[in-house]
Amino acid sequence: MGTLDGVMSADISKDDPRPESEQAADILRQEILRGDIKPGAHVGSVRDLATRFKISGMTVQRALAILREDGLILTTSRGSYARDPQQAAEASEADAGVDLPEVLRQLEHLTSQVSELRGRLEALESRSVPGGA
Repeated sequence: MGTLDGVMSADISKDDPRPESEQAADILRQEILRGDIKPGAHVGSVRDLATRFKISGMTVQRALAILREDGLILTTSRGSYARDPQQAAEASEADAGVDLPEVLRQLEHLTSQVSELRGRLEALESRSVPGGA
């Protein structure tokens, strides 16, 4: 294991049955949780991470997506940055408290609005003059 910008590198194992993106995400996750990558620190560019892990840029992007879903990184136009693991855990717990009946009620309302709009559009199309305006 060598270092890249002061962070220990770890190899992606061809013998591991998990996808390379999950392996890379797990390595970065551990580095964030251990504090090797501090909150607010740049995780690394896609190119640097691809070089570090010897995987494709697309695979790195999938790994970063996993970490975003876990709330461990924030991606901006300037790159991906580590979040405080405690804040990420609290945000995840807050997201778990979603009021499902309210979400379903809103979804039903939106579905009815879409149906109404579809009906209006069909009525307008049936009134249109064939051959143009």
